[in-house]
Parts: sequence; C-alpha cells; structure tokens
Amino acid sequence: MTLTRTHLFGFVGLVALAFALYWAKAEAQAVREKVLVLQEEVDTERRAVRTLEAELTWVERPDRLEAAATRKLGLVPMTAERIATLDDIDQIAPLRAAKPNAADAQTLAPTDAEQKPTVSVADKPKAVAAKPAPITTVVGR
Repeated sequence: MTLTRTHLFGFVGLVALAFALYWAKAEAQAVREKVLVLQEEVDTERRAVRTLEAELTWVERPDRLEAAATRKLGLVPMTAERIATLDDIDQIAPLRAAKPNAADAQTLAPTDAEQKPTVSVADKPKAVAAKPAPITTVVGR
C-alpha cells in the first residue's frame, strides 16, 4: 500500500482536528472552573449582603432607636404638651428691638457727649419662666 499526498494531508488534517478538539475541551474546562469560582464568590457576597441586611434591620428597630435616643441623647417622645404656637414662642423668646439706622442714630444721639441714655423700668425685658420641656414643633395660628 502506498501513501499518497491525499492520505498524508488527510492524516495531518485529522491530527490537527484532534488537537483542536483537545484544545477546545481544555479551554471549556478552564472556563467552567472559572465560572464555578465566580459563582462561589457571588454566593459568598449574597450571604454577606443578607447578613448586613439583617444587621441593618436590627439596628433600625424603632424600639432600639428610641431607647438609644433617650439614653444617650436625652430625647423624649413627642407629646401634645410640647407643641407651641407662635404666641408661646414670642413669650418665651421675644424678638429684640430692631437696631436704628445711621440717620436715626444721629437724631437720637444726645447733645452732650457725656450724657448717658437712661433705660426706664418699663423698657427692660420682662423675665419669663422657662417651661419644663423644650418646644420642638411650631404650629401656625
């Protein structure tokens, strides 16, 4: 039996196809292993996210936040007695008298440089008793 060029090219082609098939199979196995590693990382991260979500749910519990705000910040729950109107605020902290502008200051200035302005008892601000709890909300009239 004689080998011809056709047989030789056929044999070389068959060896090349076998090598290509082996290489493709090896690449597919490497990709499959990489996918498994990445899938494991994704599962690990999902478990970590679920753990963090559970911790966040625990941290944001209203009863725990209320207890921490009371214990550490001295905050108390809102009650109806702590709501004030604008009139109440004006009694607690009255606005200061507006400062006169430069033209008014010249007309109001004493003629004698040594003369000191006197303040009458009626012009002095009155002391206002402090309420036991601070006001936290203002409601319009």
